[in-house]
Amino acid sequence: MKRVSKRSLFVFFAIFGLIVSSFAMIQTAQAASGDYSIKPEASADEVNIDNGTYVIEGDPGQQVQVKIGVINKSNKTRKFVINANTAYTNNSGQPGYDKTKVHDPSLKIQTRDAITPNNIIATVKGGKEMIIPVTLTIPKKSFKGYIMGGFNVKPYKEKAKGTVSANGTLIKNKFSYSLPIQIHQKSSANQDPKYSINTVKPGLVSDAAHQRAGVNANVHNSANGFVTELSSKATVTKKDDKSFKITKSQTGQAIAPTSNYDYSISWGKKPMKAGNYHLKLVYKTNNGIKSWTLNKDFTITNAQAAKYNKLAGIKPNYMWLYILLGILLLAIILGLGIYLGRRNKNNNGNNNNGNTPNKPTRRRRR
Repeated sequence: MKRVSKRSLFVFFAIFGLIVSSFAMIQTAQAASGDYSIKPEASADEVNIDNGTYVIEGDPGQQVQVKIGVINKSNKTRKFVINANTAYTNNSGQPGYDKTKVHDPSLKIQTRDAITPNNIIATVKGGKEMIIPVTLTIPKKSFKGYIMGGFNVKPYKEKAKGTVSANGTLIKNKFSYSLPIQIHQKSSANQDPKYSINTVKPGLVSDAAHQRAGVNANVHNSANGFVTELSSKATVTKKDDKSFKITKSQTGQAIAPTSNYDYSISWGKKPMKAGNYHLKLVYKTNNGIKSWTLNKDFTITNAQAAKYNKLAGIKPNYMWLYILLGILLLAIILGLGIYLGRRNKNNNGNNNNGNTPNKPTRRRRR
């Protein structure tokens, strides 16, 4: 009975320990991802808050106060750094606001320069919200459409918190949040996006957690126009092979004004081959009212195909070479057989004509 009792207690405490450990892991994960938040706060009449985005409309040179709310959900005092940045488009086809330096050939006005102060470090008490005011000056330089940027907020000088994935890999995450800003001048007209493809280059692209051979199409929006919730379909064809066709579809894309990004297209498990190709890329709005069709020819060289096939782990297929060598060997054997057969026949013919013994002649008796 005592032995049974001890075993029962051991099992009970073991299960209890597992439950407590699991609960602690859940609490840690929640703390890592949900221990602070941000939100736009109401301020001037010129600032409209639309679905978490500041939409600001005013006269050139006008100054507008904008307020950001930072909520510290932890129980300790923490510091946060707030930056106002110019919008760019990340390689998922979504606007990003976490870069302090953004470059694009068509970008004329940096939204970051319109906001002061910048690079603010705010101390927020545990369980409290702090409202941080900044001044936004609508650019004096005339522009059509909207220029875009955003406030990016992240913990100040805090170490990245680690979580363990299902396969045992340690992943370190540093969370940050952003609030988008759209600025429009009252006197200016709206502008539609203007999409084009700059280049198409072969490379290694991500495809369902794998690195595959593929191409990156650099898509450019050269106008101050912005459309949310775009769907896209890319079709790659090969000029000398009608059977070759690769397609890719995406939804929920939104290309920031005066920005560019890489639209990746995977070859999947297919080996990349050298040749001349064509890309057709179609963007459509959700309601189907507007669409943009982009076309671009591009070339993949033998060296590029070999390089990215190797990096993707695709081994060269030499079957065609083995077949060619087999046909060549068979042709050599057949040719040699025919040659030897004919030579043998000629030799036999010559022997019959020149070396046949004379028949003995009979003498007549007189």
